[in-house]
Amino acid sequence: MMAESTELLDLPTEIHQLIAQYLDFPSLMQLRMICQYFHELIPRLSVNQMLEVEVSAFGIRKDLYTCRDCLRLRPRAKFADNMVRKKKARSAIDAGKRFCVDCGINPREGTTRYTRGSLIIIQGEQYVICQSCGAFGDAAVDGDSGMPECKRCRLFSRAIEQRTEENRARQERARLRDEQRMRRARRRELWGSDYEYSEDDIPQSPTWSEIQMGMIQSEADTYMNSPKPGSD
Repeated sequence: MMAESTELLDLPTEIHQLIAQYLDFPSLMQLRMICQYFHELIPRLSVNQMLEVEVSAFGIRKDLYTCRDCLRLRPRAKFADNMVRKKKARSAIDAGKRFCVDCGINPREGTTRYTRGSLIIIQGEQYVICQSCGAFGDAAVDGDSGMPECKRCRLFSRAIEQRTEENRARQERARLRDEQRMRRARRRELWGSDYEYSEDDIPQSPTWSEIQMGMIQSEADTYMNSPKPGSD
C-alpha cells in the first residue's frame, strides 16, 4: 500500500514557521509570494533585509530594488533613474534612502517627495507631475529638455500663447493704422484739404555715389566756365 503524499500546505503552521527560520531572504520572499496564507504568516522584511535580497542572485535576476517607503522590492521600471544610480545604486551608501515613483507621487504623511513640476526620468523616458493639472504623465518636451507640464496641458497652454500673440499682433497693426491716419490728417492740414499725400511726393535722399558724381560734375562745369590763358 502506497503512503499518502503530504502537501506543503497540509503541514501545521508551527512547521511552516520552523521552515521559514532556515530560509535565506530570497527564498523567504519567494515563499511569501506563493499565496495569501504565506504572505500573512511570514512577516514583512526590514529595509536592511530587502537590501540584502536585491544584491542576491535572485534580486539581480529579477532586477529588484528596495523602496524604503512602501517596504517592497519592486522592478526597476518603478524607480526614477536617479534612484538606482550613484549613491543609491545596489550596495551604495544611500541605497536605503531609495523610494519608488508611486511613493514619490503619493508620499506618506510627514514626508516630502515629488511636487508639481517635478521632472522624473524613468529608463530614459521623461515624465512629469504636471504643474497645471497635477497629474503624472508624459512630459512635454522643448528640444531635448522636458517641461514642467504634461503633453496635454502643453497643447492647451500653447494654444493660449498663440492666441495671445495673434491678439497682440492685431492690436499692433491697429495702432500702426491709427498712427498712419493721424500722419495723413496732419499732412492734409499742412498742405491743404484737397491734397492727397503720396510717398512719391517726398524726394528720396541721394546716394553717396550720386553725391560724388554731382561734385565731379560741378568741378567740371567750373573748369569749363573759367577763363583760359590768353583769353580776353
